[in-house]
Amino acid sequence: MPLPPMPSQPALGLRFGWATDPGLVRPSNEDAILILSIVYQGSRELLPLGLFLVADGMGGHRGGEQASDLAVREIARYLTARLLIPHLAHRGPDHPIKEVLEESLQVANAQILQMVPGGGTTVVGALVVGDSVHLIHVGDSRAYLVWPDRLEQLTEDHSLIQRMISLKGLSEEEAAGVPRNVLYQALGHPSRLNPGYRRVSLPRDAWLMLCTDGLWGEVPEAQILRIIWESASPQEACQRLVQEAKTAGGHDNISVILVGR
Repeated sequence: MPLPPMPSQPALGLRFGWATDPGLVRPSNEDAILILSIVYQGSRELLPLGLFLVADGMGGHRGGEQASDLAVREIARYLTARLLIPHLAHRGPDHPIKEVLEESLQVANAQILQMVPGGGTTVVGALVVGDSVHLIHVGDSRAYLVWPDRLEQLTEDHSLIQRMISLKGLSEEEAAGVPRNVLYQALGHPSRLNPGYRRVSLPRDAWLMLCTDGLWGEVPEAQILRIIWESASPQEACQRLVQEAKTAGGHDNISVILVGR
């Protein structure tokens, strides 16, 4: 699915697709997705801007659904006021973007602790401004850059198995017996929140992918890569990725967003 050549005029907006599905085992879908994208054509230059959020709820049917739903809505509400509205007014944010993104997760976390006791959720979010991507995350929902020949993982899971690999130098094979889904950070946990943040560029020859472990835990990277670049559009790619995860077993809820310039 090659991206189109660079146009002679600035792009009006971002290209994206999304899909989410409960899978074949879970009784309901505890994932949540939220997308805000600004398309602009006017007399003054305004960089394309998009906010993309994926959350994977935990804590049982009711708690997980409510936590992920509340997380994406609260994060989007906060960032709309602090980042999107100033962007439309042709002025920058009052504070560094990293700080505002981290504050949005703290706000969402406080709301979940108050409104959904016992519930929790991962979240991975991308604020895309022009060719810059500001990533924020807690838990094991992931962000990747999808190059024509490889996937580049941009986030590091806040999981017990990843911590053992990072701190003890274990290989994936040596850590195979450690439960994959044990997290030490998520929204809704009463412990101190320390979100991961990273800023990267989004080239025109790559896609940004956000997804839950229902995708990356089921479908091999080579298969994800093949499906994305063989698809005619990002929406088709997302739908095919979800179907592939279900074909592989569909043991968890599956959510994915693809973004390109």
